[in-house]
Amino acid sequence: MSYELNNGLSEELITHNSQLITPSALCAENLVAGYPGRVLVRNLFLRLPAPAFVAVVGHNGSGKTTLFRVLTGQLPYEGSVRLHGQEVRGLRRAASAGLLGYLPQRGSLDFAIAVRELVVMGRYRHHGLFSAYTPADYAHADAALARVGMAHLAARDFTQLSGGEQQLVWLAQLSLQDAQVYLLDEPTQQLDPYYRRQVFTLIHAWAAQAGKTVLCSTHDLDNLPELTGYLLNLSEPEPQLRPLSPATIRQAKAWLEQEPRR
Repeated sequence: MSYELNNGLSEELITHNSQLITPSALCAENLVAGYPGRVLVRNLFLRLPAPAFVAVVGHNGSGKTTLFRVLTGQLPYEGSVRLHGQEVRGLRRAASAGLLGYLPQRGSLDFAIAVRELVVMGRYRHHGLFSAYTPADYAHADAALARVGMAHLAARDFTQLSGGEQQLVWLAQLSLQDAQVYLLDEPTQQLDPYYRRQVFTLIHAWAAQAGKTVLCSTHDLDNLPELTGYLLNLSEPEPQLRPLSPATIRQAKAWLEQEPRR
């Protein structure tokens, strides 16, 4: 199965019977994962190019968060999963090695902290356990806040921001990790339309401009048609990587409007 990409090159997307000829950021082969008495990801084959933006969709319980927990080393699995050629189960410090950045579903912090101090923590892998952040680190934090349009809130208490503002601050912190692969678990959940658009624009730019591979689980299909990249629907019996297009988004919506498979 061959698709034409934005750079004009023909890219082979993997199915059960085809091979991806370009270097892959993420490779899953015969992946099986889940919880006692319930398998949520079954026999998944997937290869993602680098860079790429991938929207991961599916019903609740289809395995989106489970897949992310496998990739972050939080959940055992059967089969093979490799990040830039390294088996995940053998990686102890994927984040600190700069391979992986992860933004889980989360609420607000329950303690006060200045926005700038929260963002600079994204530089943690460049430091020892007890070393202090330097003026250069804070300069990176200021630049990250400027990129997400939150520089004017640098001195504010993070807990006093709106949900949309908080999510942009989290993205600023995440960007400072400078990972090769980013995972974002429903980053627009409970945001209003303005901030949904802002978040998708930012994370899509990580792939389009910064050369990262970004996997974003989402139910927010209405913001996807304006983006380039791929779609992975985990509700399908045999999920395959498909190009983002109005047609593939319509197909995904049709799947999600059906009763989930048990």
